[in-house]
Parts: sequence; structure tokens; C-alpha cells
Amino acid sequence: MICGVPNVGKSTLVKALRGQSIAKTGDEAGITKVEQRIALHKYAVLLDTPGMLWPRIDVEQSGLLLAASGAIGRNAYDDAEVALGLLARARVRSPAALAARYGVKGLGASSDDALLAEVGKRHGGLRAGGQVDLQKAAERVINDFRTGAWGPVTLETPEDFAHWQEAARAAQARKAQAQVARKAEAAKGRRGG
Repeated sequence: MICGVPNVGKSTLVKALRGQSIAKTGDEAGITKVEQRIALHKYAVLLDTPGMLWPRIDVEQSGLLLAASGAIGRNAYDDAEVALGLLARARVRSPAALAARYGVKGLGASSDDALLAEVGKRHGGLRAGGQVDLQKAAERVINDFRTGAWGPVTLETPEDFAHWQEAARAAQARKAQAQVARKAEAAKGRRGG
């Protein structure tokens, strides 16, 4: 069985194993809608499954990177927010890749918003009157990342994820404590005390 998160190449792997176009593929999440049984050999059947994500993504940075990779459908995120998050991570992890791709110098001196606007100015994201179309610039950044135009970049390490996960757990614990306190206060109020 081939299974995993959306848009990681499960159906592409099936096509390669089969040697022909059996499974429908595309550069977006959700192309495979139902399980598909594909005979590889007389005694081997492969099951291609739709991608699956966790019911709730507690680590905010993971959600951003999943959206950037295309694992989350386009209607579930804001392009500009994802592009800004990508640029923020890449400025730290791979500034040379950004500078080479977009011809922007002095990445450390500018904000992520300014960098996104610069990408729009330099790469077809200008509206009439010279105003930057931030939506078009964001789409460009996301597409460049997904297609590998930045070159090999790493946006997270296992240590980063462990830190993010710990911060998410601490935030969840604070939220749970606040909820317990609110319920206790409400119960106290109902008892008249």
C-alpha cells in the first residue's frame, strides 16, 4: 500500500512502478480521491490511497510548511501568509538561494514584507501604475519553492520541529488550564458563591 500526506508523490511512485499512466497525478493536493487497486504483477496488487493529514495541526510552523509544500489545499490558507513564512525561514536557512533566485541583495536589512514586494517588482507582479500585486508575488514565491527553483533548501531541522512541538504543547497546556479555570468560575457563579 502507498500512503502518506497529500502531494508527496504517492501516485507518481505508482506510475513509475507500473511503467504506465494508471494513477492520475497533479501538482496539488487531493488529486487521488479514492483508493485505486493497481496490478503490478500476477501476484502483486498495489493500493494507491488519497493523502491524509492529521485532524488538527497543533504546530503552527508545520501547518505553514505543509501549505508551502502543497500538502494542504489552496482554499485552506492565505498565499501571502505562506509566502511570508517561507521567505522568513529561507532568509535564515538559505539566504544565498533567495538572493540568487530573486536578485535581491541585503536580505538581512529588509523585512519579509519588503522582500515579497521586491519579488513582485522584479518578477512580474506589478499592476498598472507600478503598484505591487502582493498576491501575484506570493504565488510566485510559493511556486518557485514547490518547483525547486530555489535549489536545495531546508526549512526545518529535527531540532526546530522538537522546539516548535514543545512550544505547541506548552500553549495547549495553558489553554487547557484557562478552560478549567473558566469552568470552575462558572460553576462557582451558579452555586452563588
